[in-house]
Amino acid sequence: MKGKLWIGFFVGVIVLGASVAGVAAYEHEHGGPGGMGMHMRFERMAVRLKLSSAQESQIKADLKQARTNAKPAIDSMRSLRGTLAKQIFVDQPDQAAIQKNADQLKQQLSTMIDEYVKAGLQINGVLSSGQRAEVQKIISEHQELARRREARLHEHEMHHEQMMHHGMDHGQPGGPAPQQQ
Repeated sequence: MKGKLWIGFFVGVIVLGASVAGVAAYEHEHGGPGGMGMHMRFERMAVRLKLSSAQESQIKADLKQARTNAKPAIDSMRSLRGTLAKQIFVDQPDQAAIQKNADQLKQQLSTMIDEYVKAGLQINGVLSSGQRAEVQKIISEHQELARRREARLHEHEMHHEQMMHHGMDHGQPGGPAPQQQ
């Protein structure tokens, strides 16, 4: 449950960053900065929030600084995740080493979240009250989309589970593989 809480908090921070700026805070998962796609998302957000050119410039600078500050943590997380996976899936897992790397991964995640929260607060200071209200609407829209995606995924998983169960009960594909003799 604690892991889901961390993930939920992290997703909330990302929704805030993406909503305010139109960029994915966790863009390293998708091959680095979004380039033209990120630029287009930002432009759509700027139009929706009716940002002035001064606001746009300040927000872009804040986001660039947040990405720069978070990059070492992001790079470290990528490396630590790989190391952690390798440590877990061995014949004799070293619990102490696993815990040490898990703790380091949590610390890097915390550092990255801190950078995006800091940027979000800086951006909040640039926005007018009406723009903040619009950001609240955008956040709600993102949360609703995430809720629908999660519901579809859960529905898909349940359907898959039922199909597997049905196949296992009736000797259909999806049941246990025949034993070779």
